[in-house]
Amino acid sequence: MPAVQLRGIWLRLGRDAVLRGLDLDVAAGEAVTLLGRNGAGKSTLLRLIASALSATRGEGRIFGYDLTDRRSVRDHVHLLGHDLGLYPDLTPRENLAFSLKMHGQNGDIAAALEQADLTRAADRRVRFLSAGMKKRLTLTRLALLARPLVLIDEPFANLDAEGRELALNLMRGAREAGSTLIVAAHEPELSLRVAPRALVLEAGQLTEEGR
Repeated sequence: MPAVQLRGIWLRLGRDAVLRGLDLDVAAGEAVTLLGRNGAGKSTLLRLIASALSATRGEGRIFGYDLTDRRSVRDHVHLLGHDLGLYPDLTPRENLAFSLKMHGQNGDIAAALEQADLTRAADRRVRFLSAGMKKRLTLTRLALLARPLVLIDEPFANLDAEGRELALNLMRGAREAGSTLIVAAHEPELSLRVAPRALVLEAGQLTEEGR
């Protein structure tokens, strides 16, 4: 069963048509890099796939579930967007524990924090962490939850060289665990190392890079 099927998707935000009759097929287990200039609609497309936005016209399915079935779609999708979705008054350890509890899952929180080099900050409130530390926390949360479809918006933003390698390793781990990846990135030379199929979003439609 395909992970993502979109047909004739239009999405308007106000007077602007951001997506214009867009089609997309992503096989289960595939890894895709989504390219496009700033403002092309990459973040909007990821949010639509995660059922955070509704299409104006067209239809789509995520692992066979209609996009309008938001609960089922969200059970299968993890979106790491610009809004990192962290609780600022909880610690990294508490944020990860809460996420696992909300999804009815178990995981090795101590090992995840160690992998992200956050052990020493594990009991510090998130509001006092640097932007890079917050990003590493969201990436390790993504790996802990291991949803079937993982959508990542700018995984390398606010990360130093070591953090970027961590992001790559966690994305590789998600893929090896069987997750499907769609990654919107301004660093294709990094993203393509993990997500080798490149799609370009331009004028509201997708094309395969190089075609």
